[in-house]
Amino acid sequence: MDEESHQYDDKFALANLTTDLALDTVTTLLDTAFAGVGDKLEKKESNIKYELKFEARETCVYALEREREIAGPKVTVAETKRQSRTFVGGQSTKQKEVTTQVTTRVKEFVWTHTLTYSAKLVDRKDRSLVETLVSGTRSRELTTTAKEHSPRPALKESAPLYLDLEMIKTLPRSIDRSRDSCKTPRRNQEIDDVFSAFQSLATFTRAVRGTMPDDHHIADAAHQEKVVKNFFSPAACSFLCKKNDHDEAKSFIVPDKATLLNEMQRTLSEQQASVRRTADEAAKATKGGELVGPDEASLLYVLKLLAQTVTDYIGSVTYLENMLRSQLEAAVGRELTADAFEEYVLYHDRLLFSPDFKPRPFSYAVRRSASAFPDGSIQIRTIASKQPIRTLTRDVTLNTPGPVRVALGGADSIAFDGPRYAHAYRAQTFSGATPKPLELVANARHFSGFVLLVGKVVAADEFQPDHAIIIQNKDELIIPLILNPLPTPKEFADAIESLSPEQRAFCEAFRAMQLSSSLCGLVVIQLKPAIEKVLNLPDGALTKEIALTDQLLNFFIQYQISTDMLAYDGPQDVDKATKVTAVKGHVAAIANVIQAARDEDLKRTAEKAVHEKLRCFKADSALLDASYDAAPSEERFRSDAKNRKVSMSFGGGGRSRSRGGPTPTSLFATPMASAAPISMAFTEASPPPPPVCPEPMSTTEDINQIKTDVVKKKEQPVQDKLLIGEDYENVDILDLTQLPKRLDTNFKILDTDSQLRPTTIKISEPWNKLSKKSILAESQNDILNTDCLAKERGKAFDLLDALTRSGAIVLGADLHVIVCATHAFDKSIVDTIIIDNVNPILKTERASLILATTLHDRLVTDIVEPKMLASIAKSSPLLLPPSYSLYNLS
Repeated sequence: MDEESHQYDDKFALANLTTDLALDTVTTLLDTAFAGVGDKLEKKESNIKYELKFEARETCVYALEREREIAGPKVTVAETKRQSRTFVGGQSTKQKEVTTQVTTRVKEFVWTHTLTYSAKLVDRKDRSLVETLVSGTRSRELTTTAKEHSPRPALKESAPLYLDLEMIKTLPRSIDRSRDSCKTPRRNQEIDDVFSAFQSLATFTRAVRGTMPDDHHIADAAHQEKVVKNFFSPAACSFLCKKNDHDEAKSFIVPDKATLLNEMQRTLSEQQASVRRTADEAAKATKGGELVGPDEASLLYVLKLLAQTVTDYIGSVTYLENMLRSQLEAAVGRELTADAFEEYVLYHDRLLFSPDFKPRPFSYAVRRSASAFPDGSIQIRTIASKQPIRTLTRDVTLNTPGPVRVALGGADSIAFDGPRYAHAYRAQTFSGATPKPLELVANARHFSGFVLLVGKVVAADEFQPDHAIIIQNKDELIIPLILNPLPTPKEFADAIESLSPEQRAFCEAFRAMQLSSSLCGLVVIQLKPAIEKVLNLPDGALTKEIALTDQLLNFFIQYQISTDMLAYDGPQDVDKATKVTAVKGHVAAIANVIQAARDEDLKRTAEKAVHEKLRCFKADSALLDASYDAAPSEERFRSDAKNRKVSMSFGGGGRSRSRGGPTPTSLFATPMASAAPISMAFTEASPPPPPVCPEPMSTTEDINQIKTDVVKKKEQPVQDKLLIGEDYENVDILDLTQLPKRLDTNFKILDTDSQLRPTTIKISEPWNKLSKKSILAESQNDILNTDCLAKERGKAFDLLDALTRSGAIVLGADLHVIVCATHAFDKSIVDTIIIDNVNPILKTERASLILATTLHDRLVTDIVEPKMLASIAKSSPLLLPPSYSLYNLS
């Protein structure tokens, strides 16, 4: 059929025909196996609901003992016979061969092996007997050589087997396409009912055949397979259909139903007779007989045909569904996968949304202005494709006025202000798979940098950073992100429905926490604008000051130099170059101080090394002197020679030192020119000199004053909530923390299939960081584990604390807030289309519209193309206002 041109309705017609023929075949075979069942199945007005009851019982009983002669080999024996002679008086000898048959008498014990079976018609209500349909008893003899061991169990009796005939009698013969449960020719309530009943029938036939003796011989295996294949099964008639080229009203010509059933009856009679004949011959040829005679063999054969009919019917109807799969693949031109469908969804979203609301790639340049060259970029992409994800995006800068606070740990906090964006991402899964893992990629260009904060938005004006890191000078940071779908609102409501009020309250509170965790936030703080602001420099003053910027960052991160020591504090009406020059002077002064401290540290380190060397030498000398005094005169001579070698090894001189004499200073000459000469006696240990303090700076008073001002600023109490400026008084306030809750509510109302799941975004570990030690060095890959991330977080927090003067300055930053939902299909993409007869495009369209309307707080009519409204009204009418109708949309 699949090679013939046909319509979709033809598949339903063929499924109806196949079901009708299969039910007639089953009725005929049941009546053949159990005479009288067919009448009960065809009788509609009976008030009794029937069941078929089958019982089988085997017994093995000792019958008698008997002897039996067993013929052995023939034995030939030569016999000699002597005869006497009367007249002569002598004797004569004569030999003769005698052949004897050897026989052995053995005892054997005879057992009677009996099979008793019956098939009865009973009332399903109380299982009382209505009629006995089939009954039979057959016996055979079995012999053993020992009486103690029975050849078969004394009694083998299985539980009664039941087949619900009413279930088969009431099966539908056609598909009701008006029912909501009707999806395809295979997936509908009527076919499901037939499948369920036929599977019960197949189980019954297998069980009945299992009650028969397992050593019966109907015929050899080849004959058994032959008689089954020679039976014509009308249930496989879907392969017999031909295209109708004469009558346009009918797409296919199928053989007449009566013709098919007559052919089935003919082949059944022929093969049944063959089976009975073969079983009768086998029973006669076997000494003692067989338990399975012609009647039993015929019963077993018909039961096997019943099981084969069930298999043929299921295969024929499934074949119709497989045709749909093949046609779908032929129409698409390739195997339809989840990735291929995702490609179409991106294309469909471009057609669905109006230009201002189309999903955009989550890839943003880090730049100080729209016309400035980017300092870096951030993007979220899938790990497999390395392509940025597409998100619904809303600029919420005007809807979320006022600075956002960031706690740096303890009582310290900073604040930032700037552009803010809310993003909604829809992941998609099939067959219960987990969403594809994502990764956040941040990179900086040469001579540029920014601070990246990753965390959660916990309040309308508060950001909680879980991680922070400085990215600069060709760094590339890769952060793995894991998506964890939560139960759908309907699943959650069903789960807590039968809980106590206390248990329900706990679950609701816990889900609220989970929903808040689905709001992930990224904060990008550019370094050069922040440094310019804290140093009182004009915008763009450090754009080309590469060395100065690197030196300032080094001061802030490594030495934690106060920004007040470096800030420009002169007249404000001077040009940019003058201010930058002043800052360079401050930087040079601090650099000199750091260099002096470094030199002094090197000096102390060298002096410490010299004194350590001297201490070791004195200990060796004391040990040599003690051994010299105690040694005999002849050994002192050798000791003097050894002392001369020691002197040479330390100072390189050739003279031996005198006992108790002073140590030559040339032996401990220090390589530092500024070091003072050292003199020391062998009998007295000298402590190392105290560390030399650097000379006081000329700007000590100024620095102390600045430190005092900074301490006073730190002691000022931090306000719990920053004030909102007057510019935002007339703007509607948007609390981003309520976005997950609003989405959850809309999912419950609008997602009638309960497939949209709120999804948390987890920052995973470890991170990968590609960095360069210098501009010409090769990139190296560093793995950042928990300890490394904690160190990076501390460095970033120290830098932010310096750039904000411990929270006194509001930084400029970009805030990106991402909320995620997973559209989870229960089946694969192909099974969703073929088995559920669902167009997944419309389901994903509805999911995208729910996310978009909730994120933008706009009606569907405001965010989609007008030409798409008619389709939306048909597929998802709940998304449109009640005032809109198909008439208004036409």
